[in-house]
Amino acid sequence: MTTEAATRYISKSKFLWGLQCPKLLWTAYNAKHLIPEPNAQTQAVFDQGHEVGNLAKKLFTNPIEIGQGVDDLEKVLRLSQDAVKQRRPMFEAAFSYQGGFAKADILDPVEGNAWDIVEVKSSTSLKNVYILDLAFQAFVYAGAGLSIRRCFLLLINPDFIRHGEIDPAKFFVRYDVTAQVSEASRQIEPRLGEMFSTIRLKDQPDVRIGPQCDDPYTCPLHDQCWSFLLPDNVMTFYRGTKKGFKLLADGIVSTKNIPDDCPLTENQKIQRQVAITGQPHVSKAVISTFLGKLKYPVSYLDFETFATAVLATRS
Repeated sequence: MTTEAATRYISKSKFLWGLQCPKLLWTAYNAKHLIPEPNAQTQAVFDQGHEVGNLAKKLFTNPIEIGQGVDDLEKVLRLSQDAVKQRRPMFEAAFSYQGGFAKADILDPVEGNAWDIVEVKSSTSLKNVYILDLAFQAFVYAGAGLSIRRCFLLLINPDFIRHGEIDPAKFFVRYDVTAQVSEASRQIEPRLGEMFSTIRLKDQPDVRIGPQCDDPYTCPLHDQCWSFLLPDNVMTFYRGTKKGFKLLADGIVSTKNIPDDCPLTENQKIQRQVAITGQPHVSKAVISTFLGKLKYPVSYLDFETFATAVLATRS
């Protein structure tokens, strides 16, 4: 996408960024250099999504892949409009409306000259962010002149067990979320207008850190926005994220500055005391009790594992 085109449109990914945090949205358009490149872990998630997406494409016959290797956004839009006339399943077809720009994972032609939207996710559970994703797409496609019949999410079947080659029909579960998408679509147009206003602001919005920093995904600006916190900050509380945000809102940043009357769990009280005294907390009685329960000889096994959408299903 060219720089000019990128500033003229809000893609569905940027729209979701805007819902999460206006500061992130503004930065994406006005100070893109501040957004770090995806790390290895994030890139692995992206790669997994592409792998799952390619598997889903095998469910459709005689499809059209739109704009492969084409960077010119306007050309991709033209190719998509031309492909509509062929009435075949379309992968990555792009459309725009009122400044919104969306590429569909799959647009499937159905009766009545209509289309079904099929969004593929490398997840086993339905999440609200997926509904918002589809709602944005439905708004753009309908505005661009497509008749949308139904909206589907294609998620991974948690009960699938792989034996040999993967059967996509068994690997995926299709969910009809048309009603939820229709309800969510009502907020797209006004929010889109708000986001363009945010993008046009002269200065970066000042947004206080909060739950949105990790919801629905960890924000790319997370480390930058949280860099003001010292090591003994209230966000390090054991199982105390909500409490930490409340303390920050009250102007309390360090655990050593928490008032005596603040309700804390036993573990949190220990953290506060360690911050105040600067001395480690060691409970010899607890350690002794634990060691007394061990029967020798003792063996210790430590292992690490990770799961991927496709590879983890191998028998």
